[in-house]
Amino acid sequence: MTTSNPASDFVDDGALEDPHLRRGPRGYPLLPGGYGRSTYYTGRPSPYAVRGAGYRVWDDRDLELIDANNNFTSLIHGNAHPEITKAATAALSAGASWGIPNLYEWELADLLLERLPTLDQVRFTNSGTEAVMSAIRIARAATGRDRIVVTQGGYHGTSDVALAAGGPAYTRGVTAGVTRDVTPIPLNDVQALRDAVESAPDEYAAIILDLLPNRAGLLRITQEFVTTARELASRHGIVLIIDEVISLRLGLQGLSGAYGIAPDLLTTGKTIGGGFAVGAVVGLADLMSEVDPTRAGSLPHGGTFSGNPVSMAAGAAALRLYPESEIERLNTLGDVARATIQGNLAGSGWEIRGWGSLLRAVPEGSQKVPEDLQHKLWWESYYRGLLGSPANLLSLSTPMDKGVVDDIVDRLTDAVWAVAGNQGARRD
Repeated sequence: MTTSNPASDFVDDGALEDPHLRRGPRGYPLLPGGYGRSTYYTGRPSPYAVRGAGYRVWDDRDLELIDANNNFTSLIHGNAHPEITKAATAALSAGASWGIPNLYEWELADLLLERLPTLDQVRFTNSGTEAVMSAIRIARAATGRDRIVVTQGGYHGTSDVALAAGGPAYTRGVTAGVTRDVTPIPLNDVQALRDAVESAPDEYAAIILDLLPNRAGLLRITQEFVTTARELASRHGIVLIIDEVISLRLGLQGLSGAYGIAPDLLTTGKTIGGGFAVGAVVGLADLMSEVDPTRAGSLPHGGTFSGNPVSMAAGAAALRLYPESEIERLNTLGDVARATIQGNLAGSGWEIRGWGSLLRAVPEGSQKVPEDLQHKLWWESYYRGLLGSPANLLSLSTPMDKGVVDDIVDRLTDAVWAVAGNQGARRD
């Protein structure tokens, strides 16, 4: 099941109207810069998606692409999966959202907790960003402390606390007070983690970890670092939050299960929404009681569309379609793909990283890839009919088989060599 789509098929004749140039009544682009999300930006006006089916998507130039972006890893079952579409449509036909609880929440929560046997309760949000915000607030309320430990290169959404460790590019508009409460630790620096926590153990509410941080070039966190974080948290009454908004797809118990680490709170999203807006905090009962409205003094937690029936129904369908056998199949395809690409890139100055169904090509040894270089690789991939994220993170989806993944390997290999060749590398 492959699809032929060479770079020569790409046509950008300039004759198509660019939607980015559409102006509002006062002469400005309708959207800032012409974009609805900053994360869409790839250095120049982007094509627009028109439709998708399975592992494929078509743009406004009628270019057919292998969709390995999957809306930033959230479409674990690709585009318009018929069972998810059916579940979402049935829920929508009965009412998009209500101001009282719905039974779909219970169904998705039950399915999620079956996969996370060390945790007790779920509270749904509208996004991974909101889930992280809620988890941090729960940790602060439960401990009576303010400070948070994060790893440099970890991505935890776009709240002020999450942005505080990102450096000047991310902290404009974030108050100094917020920044002071966040302690960024170099990735995998165990001693720095120990020193930070043990210098003021009674001040820290939480340690939050992204186990496969894409912002750090998709470098893996070491087992020692994760184990140390768990030990320090347990010893000093600190809440360990594992952010699995992306990585839950990598194991039946998420990536924390692969590390053998039980978090106190786990945040997730993307995969559990079936393509709809979703987030969740999953945690131990004593911590989750902080948002129990029947408890005096509990934290108020709202969200007009949190736990809405459409997202919940689609998410339940998505989880049922993603049993351990499918997780292992996709992870194996990804492992083989990375090994093959790594061999193909010998001498290029690039390497391929990831875990299971996630992969990313980066310059050898890098933690932060220059944005202009990311954009060059994105366009070279796009010309070859391969759609990744603007940071060139690729995610596999269940409609893909070995033939499709082999095709991804070939297209990505060619795209990387096109960029490497411009940097002086030679392909023998």
